[in-house]
Amino acid sequence: MKKVSFIVAAILVVLQGCTDHFNELNVNPASFAEVEPGTQLTKIQLDMTGNRELVWYEDLGITSPLAQQLSGSWWVQHGGQYRTTERSHFYSLWEQTYPREIKNITDIIRVTANDPNQVNMNSVARMMRVYIFAKLTDLYGDIPYSEAAQGYTQGIFLPKYDKQEAIYADFFKELDEAVRGMDNARPRATGDIWYSGDVNKWRKFGNSLRLRLGMRLTKVNAAEAQKQVAAAIAAPGGLMESVADNAVTRHAATPFTAGSGDITGNGRSQVFQSTNNSESYRLTRPLVNLMKNQNDPRLFIFGGTYLKVEAGGIYPGDAESNPAANDITPYLQMGIEPGYFAWSAWADQPNVRVADGQTITVGSQEKFMQPSKYVAALNAPFFHLTYAEVKFLLAEAAVRGWNVPGSAEENFMQGLEAAVASAEQYPGAPATSTTALNTFKESYASIFGGGNTQDKLEAIGEQLWLNFFLNGAEAYSSWRRTGYPQLVPFTRTPEGEVSTTNGVIPRRLFYPSSEAIQNSANYNEAISRMGGDNWLNRVWWDAQ
Repeated sequence: MKKVSFIVAAILVVLQGCTDHFNELNVNPASFAEVEPGTQLTKIQLDMTGNRELVWYEDLGITSPLAQQLSGSWWVQHGGQYRTTERSHFYSLWEQTYPREIKNITDIIRVTANDPNQVNMNSVARMMRVYIFAKLTDLYGDIPYSEAAQGYTQGIFLPKYDKQEAIYADFFKELDEAVRGMDNARPRATGDIWYSGDVNKWRKFGNSLRLRLGMRLTKVNAAEAQKQVAAAIAAPGGLMESVADNAVTRHAATPFTAGSGDITGNGRSQVFQSTNNSESYRLTRPLVNLMKNQNDPRLFIFGGTYLKVEAGGIYPGDAESNPAANDITPYLQMGIEPGYFAWSAWADQPNVRVADGQTITVGSQEKFMQPSKYVAALNAPFFHLTYAEVKFLLAEAAVRGWNVPGSAEENFMQGLEAAVASAEQYPGAPATSTTALNTFKESYASIFGGGNTQDKLEAIGEQLWLNFFLNGAEAYSSWRRTGYPQLVPFTRTPEGEVSTTNGVIPRRLFYPSSEAIQNSANYNEAISRMGGDNWLNRVWWDAQ
């Protein structure tokens, strides 16, 4: 990651400064007429998960709590308690992604479009553009798409909002053309920290992304979903075939430094490490209990139960001089109620008997599992799209009776293996024994050996949800599509914080208020189609 850190340090000011005033590039003698596409690609890939503020607001504060995977922190009141205390947090993804990733990826496509030697860079950028826009439309609904980032080249400063149905149709076209356009005989894409420009891996990524987006349509248009799944399987390069094909951002162990603009570290981990108790973030009861019930070995990779180190120590033998004694994960695995703060269940302080025979009383805020020392490592990877997800989606397609490689059981079990193997890639994460892995798989044997269709779909939906741990946007989208796990809406905390939705889990994010002022005609047309800018309204594919 030293090379990546150097590149980012060299280009950060250039790209950050130019995104808000892109049209000034040709008139300012101190700026660059063009930025090298590989430099832009590096920054795009790092910005998506290395920007602490964005992931704090959008993921840790809204989407992961909405998906009921994280709670505990003051910040979860937005997604965990369905409140709008800081409404600007709902705008952060939009307001940062359009002037940054969208403008830069659009620029890469523009400058490489007619250069035969840049065909692979162009194709990579087109796939990345679909990936970035998919997150936006899945969370907001109808969005500026076809006219987005066209101010500099086309003079379109007030873009229309495309219907999500039309956006998805274009996604499939773009992915098909990008995959088919890649050429091993041409130079690789440069600046690519996911696959180092590997053409074969990018083809698998594009097709696997098409599989994800195709399955997104199962509720609204099952026939089209089946068509796109078949096309993804048959496309040149095929789907991901192992965890080596995972799309991963491998971060550097870079701490957050205010004002530095360094995005090489893992933004989520920087949040967790901002205090000595993970900024009060805790794993939820639905997540912990599901994993315990299924003997899921990832529980001990995703979460940890840690005693807070204070002056003098709180564990016999002095925890400050023996940090290992602080880790009581093997003896206590509890999840917090979704929407609760870490201090909400203050009364219950369990006693735990540890290996040396001593009994300790665990404080009310320490009894719940925190994001583990593995997933909270500054150099923890971020998984964008994985082989495990591919196998779970193929298992679902098989359950639906579609023609896919392998049976539902074969794909599902391979998905479990891949999910565990991916989790083991967190820094320092323990290896899973063959016995533990087999026990995990056996917990689902009766379902796939003779269970009914709904039981199989529930098992697949739950595993997809778990696979997206710390990828809140995907966990939330997967839950909205599959309905699994069956989440119980938050209503109130013991302290009296009350849901503003009468206990209904929201289905989308609010548009930025600036859109209503600056792009009012297009904004008003969009919200009229959607029945208003209400977060209880459903996006197109989230049909009832």
